Amino acid sequence: MHPILRKTFYVLPVSVRYTIRRILYLPEDVFRKRNAMMPPKGMIFTGSGNYIEIGAQFFTYFKKYGALTPESAVLDIGSGIGRMAVPFTTFLSEKGRYEGFDIVKKGVDWCQNNISKRFPNFTFKLIPLKNDLYNLSTDNVASELRFPYENERFDFVFLTSVFTHMMPADLENYVREIQRVLQPGKKCLATFFLLDDESEGMMKERGDKSFPYPMGDYSLMDKSVKEANVAYQKSYVLNLLAENGFEVTHFFRGSWSGIAPSDLNEHQDILIIKKN
Repeated sequence: MHPILRKTFYVLPVSVRYTIRRILYLPEDVFRKRNAMMPPKGMIFTGSGNYIEIGAQFFTYFKKYGALTPESAVLDIGSGIGRMAVPFTTFLSEKGRYEGFDIVKKGVDWCQNNISKRFPNFTFKLIPLKNDLYNLSTDNVASELRFPYENERFDFVFLTSVFTHMMPADLENYVREIQRVLQPGKKCLATFFLLDDESEGMMKERGDKSFPYPMGDYSLMDKSVKEANVAYQKSYVLNLLAENGFEVTHFFRGSWSGIAPSDLNEHQDILIIKKN
């Protein structure tokens, strides 16, 4: 999206943003046949690109770096409208378990009606939390959330485009909670916009995204909608993870800053971390 269009889009009320998308994609949603496991395009609020293909691509990362088995217990933080959940439906056995939670009701509702009804071991929870981009209908905040799962419940956790929409207190709490619910020796995959000398220099020259408002350990794309896009200093994130008992096993640089991406060729940066 062009920066001017993006800024205009961000200043609109959340409900208006959702309505505009429904209107734009209404003809396609009405007249074009779609995969039964894919929501109408007008309902999708979790980013651009092909819903099925992106989910399938990320699933290859989960399987490769998360050591998944059909009996795995996985947690999807920010499960959206099921894009990452769908490929798990043909992989997890009845002994496996998929848990997801999100702050947007329409996404959770779609997942419950279209995934959980077919696959009872897939559970999606609505946890309304305040967010400038997605939800302004509550005063509950992510920095105070205790995940509704027992200690060491999961052997793989992932977050795609979640930390890119969070303030530091929220990020810090989520890292602590991931550490609590993840089994020792198991891994988490998370995406970020990470700032270091290389990415900061390049984004000013030819980056797809720019974060011109430095706030210390993080920078904003838009001061009026803070959580629209948030970039973190890489050193801050690495220190935070180490302080909470995580080891970074892989860092894959994304293309967002204009730097040639790493092997995974994704837009956002990706960290694979292991609980020690």
